[in-house]
Amino acid sequence: MAEVFGTVAGALSVAALFNNCVDCFEYIQLSRHFGRDFERCQLKLDIAKIRLGRWGEAVAINDDPRFATDAPDDRDSRQVQGILEEVKLLFQAVQKSSKRYEIDARQDDLMRFEDKDMQPVVRGLHGRLGVIARQRQKRTGLLKKAAWALYDGKNFDKLVEQITGFVDDLEKLFPVETTRRKLVELEIEEVDDELSLMALQDAAAGTDSVLSEAVTEKIEEIAGRNYAKDIKGEEMARGRERVERDSLGSWHGYRGSDREPSGFRRGEGYVRGTHWESVRRAGHLRLRPSPDLISSLVDDRAGTLPPQSGPGYRSATSTMQCISRVSIRVDVSAAVS
Repeated sequence: MAEVFGTVAGALSVAALFNNCVDCFEYIQLSRHFGRDFERCQLKLDIAKIRLGRWGEAVAINDDPRFATDAPDDRDSRQVQGILEEVKLLFQAVQKSSKRYEIDARQDDLMRFEDKDMQPVVRGLHGRLGVIARQRQKRTGLLKKAAWALYDGKNFDKLVEQITGFVDDLEKLFPVETTRRKLVELEIEEVDDELSLMALQDAAAGTDSVLSEAVTEKIEEIAGRNYAKDIKGEEMARGRERVERDSLGSWHGYRGSDREPSGFRRGEGYVRGTHWESVRRAGHLRLRPSPDLISSLVDDRAGTLPPQSGPGYRSATSTMQCISRVSIRVDVSAAVS
C-alpha cells in the first residue's frame, strides 16, 4: 500500500510536514456511496484543505526560519509540529481503513466519483479552491502519492471534523486573525454569482467559520445592491410615467378650428389614425372619444378613427409614441359619461 507520507516523513522539517499534510487532500477521492452528497462533501474537503493552507500562509510557514527544521527550539513551533504529526497519523488511519474495505468489496462498490461528475458551479469552485491551495503550497521533493478513496460517511466525518479541530488548535497558537480574514476575502474575491456563494456557505458551515462569515456578508452585499437597483428602476419607471402623462395632458389636440372632428367632442384631444387600444388606454388623458364613437368601436376594437386633416390640427406622431408606452387601464363607462 502506498502510504500517504512515505518512509521519509520522520525527517521532514515542520514546513515540509505542513506542505505534505496539505498535499494529502489532493489524493483523496470519494466513492459512489456518497451519492447526492458527493458535491457538498467534496467542497467540505476543499474547504478543510484551503483553511489549513490559509493558516500556513498567514504565519509564513515556508519562510519563517523557526519552521525550517525538524527539531524546533521554541515551544510554539514544537506544538505546531506535534499537531501536524497528528494530522499525518489521521490521514494514515483513514487510508488504512479504506484499504481494508477494498479487500472484500465488490468491484461496483469501489467505483469513485470524478471531477466530470460535478455540476458546473461546484466544479468551478473545486477548481478555484485547488488553484489557490497549490499557489500557497511549497512542493517538497517527495514522490507523488497514490490516490485513494473514502467509502463511507463515517470516515469522511472523522477526517473533516478532526482536521477542523487540529486547525482550530493551530489558529490558537498563532492567531493572525487579521491576515487570515484578508486571505479569505481574496479567496472569494472573484466569486460573484449567488449559486456559487450559497454552495460555499453551505459547505463551510461547521468547517470554516471565517469563510462562512465572509461569504454570508458578500451574499448580503449582493442582495443589497440588487435591491437598490430594483428600487432605482421602479423610481425611473414612475418618473417616465409622470413625464408621459404630463406630455399628454398638456396637449389639447386641435385649436381654432371651426369644425369639430368626427367622433370627438369639441375641445377634446384628437389623434389621427389612433387605434382603439391606444384610445382605450389613454382615454382619460384629453383623448376621450364621444359616446357614439365608443359605441361603434366597442364591437370592433381593431377599428381606427377616421383620418382627419385641416387647419388647426397638430401632428400626432410624437404623441402616439407616448401613448404606446402608457399602460393604464381606462374605464370606458367613465369616458362615455
